[in-house]
Amino acid sequence: MKTKPAINAQILIGGIFSFVGGLFAVTGILLFFFGDPANTTGSFDDPIKNHMMLCGIFTFMGLIFFFMGLAFIIVEIRTKINNKKLLETGKKIYAVITGVAEDTHIEINGRHPYYAICEYEDPYSGEKKYYKSLSYDMDISRSIGSTVSVYIDQADSGKYYVDFDPDSVIVKY
Repeated sequence: MKTKPAINAQILIGGIFSFVGGLFAVTGILLFFFGDPANTTGSFDDPIKNHMMLCGIFTFMGLIFFFMGLAFIIVEIRTKINNKKLLETGKKIYAVITGVAEDTHIEINGRHPYYAICEYEDPYSGEKKYYKSLSYDMDISRSIGSTVSVYIDQADSGKYYVDFDPDSVIVKY
């Protein structure tokens, strides 16, 4: 599979959330230690309560954003690690792309990305299994009928990775 040097959107969003959240949290902590409570205005009569409320809101909201961004990054990194592990240690089978569907859970610029539906027939039992590829922002219907590699976890057949690159797929007529 060809790797693309583009930054993943989930890592980018996670990085922005973490950066902004960290900035707010540090601002709240610095205000707490170095801020002047006498210059703080707010809804409380006591300027110290106003100062504590301001510091608490900055720090609390900053930490929420920081950990949300961190969660985005961790999920994406774990997915990449699991896919790489499947590529190295998974059982490799060959499946045929039998269909293409829109991923309606995602919408990009008013359009839904597409994913490939792959079918594998076990040569011994004749049982058919279906696998779904990652989502792609282009119409991949030209790849129907092509063969792709599917890597399946030996311990849990529900974990799999479809090695599909729509730019380099061989089209069968």
